[in-house]
Amino acid sequence: MEHDSSSRSGYHEPKPGRTGHDDDNSEWDRSGTSRRKPYSVNLIWAQARDMTGREGAIGYEGTMPWHLSEDLRHFKELTISHPVIMGRRTWESLEERYRPLTNRDNIVVSRQPHYQAPGATVVNDFEAALDIARQESIPDDGMDRSEIWVIGGAQLFEAILSQADKAFVTFIDAKVDADTFAPDLDDLVESGLWRVSESGDWQSPQRQSDAVRRFRFVNYEKAR
Repeated sequence: MEHDSSSRSGYHEPKPGRTGHDDDNSEWDRSGTSRRKPYSVNLIWAQARDMTGREGAIGYEGTMPWHLSEDLRHFKELTISHPVIMGRRTWESLEERYRPLTNRDNIVVSRQPHYQAPGATVVNDFEAALDIARQESIPDDGMDRSEIWVIGGAQLFEAILSQADKAFVTFIDAKVDADTFAPDLDDLVESGLWRVSESGDWQSPQRQSDAVRRFRFVNYEKAR
């Protein structure tokens, strides 16, 4: 990841009319009739186990408690050229040299009045973030807005889980100190609300370490 000075705050000019994931996923053609412009809200995270064996550990004291190059590369390949939505703490957890995430439209959700995230657009709730993510920018920024990625943290994942379409999870075979946990998607799969769409094989990291023994990518999607 590299610093991207082209991603900046306040450069969107919304189109007239309401927007929303369920009712307004459309735009107007020249005849005045509405036509669908589909988009997907995707969640993405990596998770391990905490020291007690609890699954879903994603963070500790504002940081990611491991380093896995393959996961970072996977994250970049999926989210590049798309809008990414994150909470304030996730933004602050990124190293300053990587903020904003390069070649992505960075949108930060914060309840703090007047919060500033240089290089990102700041809004106060997820619905506003979704509206911004869906709107074509002026001038055109080259973003593919058919997929909108929510990258953390745990509170934001939980808050928008019901509106999400897909989730891309990296399972890491490791025990770590943790104080932040992801939603339990396997519980939702058992209840029939979500399903596993793709489950990759376990892989060994190129850089062997005691912290990470192996990993795999698992994709979920909401049951229709």
